Amino acid sequence: MNDRSSKLKQVLDRQIYCLARRNTVMAYLLEKGNGSRCVLEAIKVEPFTQKQFADMIKEAHAKSQDYYLARVQCRSNPEDGKNIYYCYDARQLCKYIFEMVISTEGRKIRIKNFKDPINQEQIHEISFFKLRYDSDTPLKAEYVGNQVNFLENNCFRSKIFYQENALDALSVNFQFGPQKKKIPIINRRKLFTVFMMVILVFVIGTLVAMVAEREPSKASPPLKLSINKGKSI
Repeated sequence: MNDRSSKLKQVLDRQIYCLARRNTVMAYLLEKGNGSRCVLEAIKVEPFTQKQFADMIKEAHAKSQDYYLARVQCRSNPEDGKNIYYCYDARQLCKYIFEMVISTEGRKIRIKNFKDPINQEQIHEISFFKLRYDSDTPLKAEYVGNQVNFLENNCFRSKIFYQENALDALSVNFQFGPQKKKIPIINRRKLFTVFMMVILVFVIGTLVAMVAEREPSKASPPLKLSINKGKSI
């Protein structure tokens, strides 16, 4: 980005900020690196907590904590070509979207319901934004990642849930199905031992048969009867 574009962007940000202040309604600017941006009114009520975003952000900043927003973009494209976004508290939305699966393979995070909580449309992307408590531009949110980062990065999850462990905060799904009986596998060493034993038995049997054939028969000779000719018995 050149200096001219950077200055133009700063002017636009100041105009949005001044417009929001003039109308006595603060607005938070959510912008990604690729240029997609939207404005969130501070007085808007967060669906899960039923609190205004301004109050939730103020509460987090009072504790010297960064506040995380989640922006949902659904797959259905409007006729006018403009993207429609839905904003939620990042922590609450993650509890709705993700779950922890416990199985014989251990514990892992996965998506359990990838639909928008309000309109139940299929989600295209979840973008996470951070409002820094020590930022010079408190109304501008910083893009930090998407749903892929949440699934793959434990450090990313810890930042969103702050001191609360993400693995403990998410719902749990146990998957211990019936275990299949394992067929015993004979390793090479055992197979070789069995093979050698078979050969040994075969060789011994052959030798015994050969020895038995070479021995002379020990049967008694047949009984001979002498008969004199001309004599009657």
